[in-house]
Parts: sequence; C-alpha cells; structure tokens
Amino acid sequence: MHSESLTTKTTSWLGSTTEHSGPSPTHQYALIASETIDPESSSSELVTGVVNVLIDVIEPAAGQTTLTLYEYVNPDALEDIIIASAEKKSDVEIRFTVEDYLVTVRSNNIILIYEPLGAQRGTDGKLVSQ
Repeated sequence: MHSESLTTKTTSWLGSTTEHSGPSPTHQYALIASETIDPESSSSELVTGVVNVLIDVIEPAAGQTTLTLYEYVNPDALEDIIIASAEKKSDVEIRFTVEDYLVTVRSNNIILIYEPLGAQRGTDGKLVSQ
C-alpha cells in the first residue's frame, strides 16, 4: 500500500486555520450551528436545546419534529455532568456524534454543532454519507 502526502487546510476547534502535511487527517469538522441556553433556565432546557438545534440542522425525514437523544447519549447523564460542573464552577465540554454531526455541549450552556469537512449534501440539503 502506498500513502500519498497531502496538504490540507482545516479549521481547528478554536477557529484558527492550520496546515497539515502528510496523510489527510480524519474527523475534521466545521462549525455550522451554535446556541446559547439561558443560564437561569432549568437543566432540562439544556437537553431540549440540544435536541432543537439538532432538529434545525439535521432536518429529520418526513417532517419529523422529534429526536430521541437516548440513541446517541444519555440525556440524564449529560444534565448531571453540566449541573455538577456549574456547582463546582469548573468548565466541562461534552462531545458526542449524532449521525455524522459532532455535538459539543459546554458547561457555560453553549451548544455547538459541527459537520464533517468536505461533507456532501444531497438535493434535499441533507448530509450524504461518503
């Protein structure tokens, strides 16, 4: 097997641009949506916020307006981690994938949704697996 050396311009987690030499890196994402949940709201609104942002981005098939987060992450554990982090005044970032999207939930109530770099979208606007 022979591996070609590629130079790929990608976006890092902090939004800066970096150059990579060598084999094309895997699992690189671009930010496509963000939402800040009111810090005074209940922790369950954080989970609802995650679901709402995902529904806006993913646009489920046939007008589906719900998403079962349990298929991807335990929402109760997500809430518990965020609450514990807030009580201890520590910063936490939880990452998980939903379909091909990377979801980041931060303890400061920010939800970030990323899609894979170079992702192809079909005529319906949905992400097409490569």
